[in-house]
Amino acid sequence: MNSLLEILGLAILVSFTTNLVRRKLITKEDTLKMAESQVYKKSLLEARKKGDEKLVQKLMKKQEYYQKIDAQIAKKNILTLLITLAIFYISYIFIAQTYGDLVIASLPSDLTIPFISHGSKITVTGWFIITLIASGLPISKILGVGAMPEISKEVEKKVKE
Repeated sequence: MNSLLEILGLAILVSFTTNLVRRKLITKEDTLKMAESQVYKKSLLEARKKGDEKLVQKLMKKQEYYQKIDAQIAKKNILTLLITLAIFYISYIFIAQTYGDLVIASLPSDLTIPFISHGSKITVTGWFIITLIASGLPISKILGVGAMPEISKEVEKKVKE
């Protein structure tokens, strides 16, 4: 029982840390720029489908600007991913070395969950993955990370102008 709570605590700590990293690297302005870029792409696609060459030409003039925004955001997303993976792997290795193949729970004999169970047993590493996934969403909601902002009519107007 003690190892269950220790792993849960570590999973919450890892989730909190990775969400803080994301919050620091990807600002609200970046999120707004991503939303604006999505509106641009959607508008361009709709204009092409309708065959509105005038609007397509107008939107194509802004393409370079939105490509730069996409590249800047992509760099930040990749950096966030690399840091998150490093934190996860360090924690995963720590747990594997500390607890080994300790069995946390048993599953029905014919149920196997890839990456979570070994045969019909949930080991410490599987429990860590389960608790990490379960704690990630509430912590990201608390920290306000990952939610796309509402796209206002002003943004849509700005893109089409």
